[in-house]
Amino acid sequence: MENGLELKVKVININSDKDHKILNKCRVLREYSLFVDIVRKYGKEEDTLKKAIRECIDKGILSDYLKRKGSEVENMLIAEYSYEKDIYVKQEEARWEGRQEGRQEGRQEGILLSAKIFQELQKDPSASDSQIAGKLGCGTEEVENTRKLFGI
Repeated sequence: MENGLELKVKVININSDKDHKILNKCRVLREYSLFVDIVRKYGKEEDTLKKAIRECIDKGILSDYLKRKGSEVENMLIAEYSYEKDIYVKQEEARWEGRQEGRQEGRQEGILLSAKIFQELQKDPSASDSQIAGKLGCGTEEVENTRKLFGI
């Protein structure tokens, strides 16, 4: 037995010059159609896209959306937009943010370790680097660096 599905899709040209009746019923589609016209008028260069977006905002065409997302819209129009590329860019941004957070955490952990080493050196100045490192679970290099940092 074969299962099948037949799908019929009606495609509507919403270019403003086609004056489809749906454009009179749906404000967002009408404004999108006008937006596309204005972008076409200006072309796809970076500065002209800014002008097109500014003109649309000034004329109240998708103005709320363009005020919030204008730079994203501009970037998508400048570059050839693809879903895969968008996902890749977002993943790279998340990786960068994660690395920044990791570096910050690493700095904080390094500061805490130096403080612990300093406290141990204050308690027992005659303790060797390896004794302190063994007690704190760090390397002797960290102990040596802390001694140099504080002149101990």
